[in-house]
Amino acid sequence: MRRFASATAVMVMTAGLLPIPATTVLAEPENDESVEPLVVERVTPDAVDADSTLRVSGVVTNTTADGVEDVTVRMRYSRHPFSDRDDLDGFASGNGWQPGASGPDEDVADSLEPDASGEFSLSVPVEDLELSSFGVYPLMIEAVDGDGERLGAQYTFLPFTGEDGEDVPSVDIAWVWPLMAQPQRADDDTFLGDALSGAVGEDGRLGRLLEAGAQSDLSFETGDEDLVELLGLDEDPAEATAEPDATDGPSEGATAEPSDAEPTEGGTTDDGDAEASAEAEDSDEAEAGAAESAGVPVTWAVDPATLDDVVRLARESHDVLDDPGAVSEGSDPGREERPADVAAQIWLREARAALAGETVIATPYASVDLASLLRNGMEADAAASLEAGRGAVERALGVAADGSFALPADGLMDDAVYEFLSVDGAHRFLLDEAAKPAVSDLSTTPTAQAALRPVEDGPAEEPFALVADRGLADVLAMPSREPGESELALQRFAAETAMIAGENAGDDRVVVAYPGPDWNPGAELAAGVLEASDSLPWLTPERLEDVGLADEDDRETTRRALTYPERGYGDELTATYLGQVADVNRDVRLFNSVLLGDSDPFRPAVLRMESYHWREREDLAAAVRSLVSDSIDEHLGDVRIIPGEPVTLASSTGTTGIVVANDLEDETVQVILSVYSENSERLSVGGYTRSFEIAPGAKTTVYIPLTARINGRTELQASLQNEAGEPISAQDTVIPVNATGLGTQALLISGIGLLILVAALAPRAVRKWLRGQAARAARTDAAGDTGHDAGGTGATK
Repeated sequence: MRRFASATAVMVMTAGLLPIPATTVLAEPENDESVEPLVVERVTPDAVDADSTLRVSGVVTNTTADGVEDVTVRMRYSRHPFSDRDDLDGFASGNGWQPGASGPDEDVADSLEPDASGEFSLSVPVEDLELSSFGVYPLMIEAVDGDGERLGAQYTFLPFTGEDGEDVPSVDIAWVWPLMAQPQRADDDTFLGDALSGAVGEDGRLGRLLEAGAQSDLSFETGDEDLVELLGLDEDPAEATAEPDATDGPSEGATAEPSDAEPTEGGTTDDGDAEASAEAEDSDEAEAGAAESAGVPVTWAVDPATLDDVVRLARESHDVLDDPGAVSEGSDPGREERPADVAAQIWLREARAALAGETVIATPYASVDLASLLRNGMEADAAASLEAGRGAVERALGVAADGSFALPADGLMDDAVYEFLSVDGAHRFLLDEAAKPAVSDLSTTPTAQAALRPVEDGPAEEPFALVADRGLADVLAMPSREPGESELALQRFAAETAMIAGENAGDDRVVVAYPGPDWNPGAELAAGVLEASDSLPWLTPERLEDVGLADEDDRETTRRALTYPERGYGDELTATYLGQVADVNRDVRLFNSVLLGDSDPFRPAVLRMESYHWREREDLAAAVRSLVSDSIDEHLGDVRIIPGEPVTLASSTGTTGIVVANDLEDETVQVILSVYSENSERLSVGGYTRSFEIAPGAKTTVYIPLTARINGRTELQASLQNEAGEPISAQDTVIPVNATGLGTQALLISGIGLLILVAALAPRAVRKWLRGQAARAARTDAAGDTGHDAGGTGATK
């Protein structure tokens, strides 16, 4: 059998300072100078038979300040197999019984100075171990010094398939492979950090999971193509859906399985085609070969919000926060604008190729806390999470999620969630063991399938649970990123599945391996467990969609009825938290009320706030809520009245224009303009166009007729409202109006008054003038008579 882990060395952890892995035991030091090295082994093969040779190799490293003398590594094991799965945990901890049978040993070094290392390799024919029958046997590798004092030990397992000719029991295994992450955005354009960009890279968590699940070498190179155009990322997100050819495999350079011959267009090798033509091979055999090249079947489990986040990361520039938690403290979180992420574009390209034609099952959008939503009367949000999820999967992957499957948060659901998902069309539910516990008197691992009660208005198919094995999930969660860790996890996986297969529990059992949404394995472990599922003789890979209930007459009651554990209630998002989300929801409703059509751009942001991932992250959840609320206010502020200059009326009537702008980039709005005078006796407003549409980025001017009755300053109050008359801005826009002219009628009245005044005063002025003229004439006559008399007297003398 092929091994996938490599021999590595691990440095010692100091007890009391660093946590110790469950598979590692360090003896308590007798004094401060005691040596506490770790032994990390490579064990081959995965499972041994009577003809095998067991080989264990690794490295011993002295990480203390003193030298160690006469270091020896030796094998200890037991000839008695484990009888129960629970015994594996006790042995792995090193705190239980110690195996007493001696295997081979090897002198590593006469002396190991500080930081010095020594390699070891132990081997023994399995027949010399005198193992009895099929089962899992304890195996311990320990390092000791010249005095026989243990320096360190590793506890692992040795699966044995039995003597030649012995039947090997088997169990079917169905894999659910997650591509999920916690919500990465606040509003649609703001990422909470740059973690997602790293996760979709070749060495990132989602990159490793995609490549391991695809079971082929993906290409993380850009190539010459325009990925934005190729992926349809330049299209309207509401309309863009990828449509990859369902026959496409991974991108150029990827191979489904190593082969000396080049694959042809049909998926077989040139040599294979020639042989098929020459020998006319049976079609069934060809199909079997094709199935083998496809690898172990996996069912992909996705969170639509994660896919949506990757699409947004890949499409165009976006903001990344330096410290989102600062928002809760009233500080600036710091923003950096980033361009479209190339790694996200590549990941999408490879995901579309790898998942084409595969079964994809999806959580509700952002894995919303359905139980809490339904318990708090937020059924509309719960329904929106399913609808949004369907659209997000199709946009990102170009395939539709299989709606017959449901994945409730944490694998738990109460009756309300069960009925809600059933009415939506699901009849297969991926659940945790706590939701469908084994019956109390069962001592073996029950099969994954378990019937559920039918639901009125649910699908016609009989509903049933698919219960993920918690023991396997714990094994898959073992540390696997540091040197040597993946080897221990792979050996434990082999042991755990062998124990399940070896239970005397009848035929046709299926175990579902689902590591959970946050699985972060090393590349070796992720690839290794799938290869082991194919190579271990007691495992038969099965497609999850092919797993169904046995005929009713053949069923055994191995699990209890649907259960919602007490911890489920305590873990739910609280009513207080959802009340705060409801406040944001009201702002979203107000914003949506002015948008044309059924547009709901903030719905994904609200659903992300309702994710079960926020259950234990209250501070960050508060920051996200604040960021989304601020973004809604900003978007509402983009539909605005542009303030103008004060209005001056030179007559009793006039018209003023009010400019209304829609600065939203993607949304057409329908608004009502409300204008009224603060004093209608001084200034009145005439009829105008109250309701109108504005295209994205456009402006419109509404002309308002005014009538002034009295000179002076008056103010107009202008606001924008939705069709229901609700104001969409916090305060009105004030427009000052100053009436300065009297008007034509006032001038006419003044003119007439002046004429009347002139008419009344004119006769008096004329009489006065005439009297003045008469007086001057009289004075002139009197002066003439006096001069005549004086001249006459002088003449007669």
